[in-house]
Amino acid sequence: MPIKQQELVEFIAKRLVDRPEQVTINVVEGENTNIIELQVADEDYGKIIGRKGRIVNAIRILLSVCSREERKRWMLDVPDKKNRDRQDS
Repeated sequence: MPIKQQELVEFIAKRLVDRPEQVTINVVEGENTNIIELQVADEDYGKIIGRKGRIVNAIRILLSVCSREERKRWMLDVPDKKNRDRQDS
C-alpha cells in the first residue's frame, strides 16, 4: 500500500507536538512539484523545526524517500507566525 505523503507528514507532526489537534495540512499541487504546507500551534513551532532545523530536515528526507517512485517532487513548507499572518492578509 503506497504511503500518502500528506498522511506521513501529519502522522509525524501530531506525535511531535503538544497540541496535535492544531496540526493542519494543506497540499498545493503543481505540475512538477507538490507542496505540503504544515501549520502547528505557535508554541509547537520549535518542536517541528528542531535545533538547527534537524527535525524538519529529517521529515523532508523521509518525504523525499517516499516520493522516489513518483514523477513529482514533494516539498514541505512550515510557515512561521509572521509568514502565516502575511499570507492571511
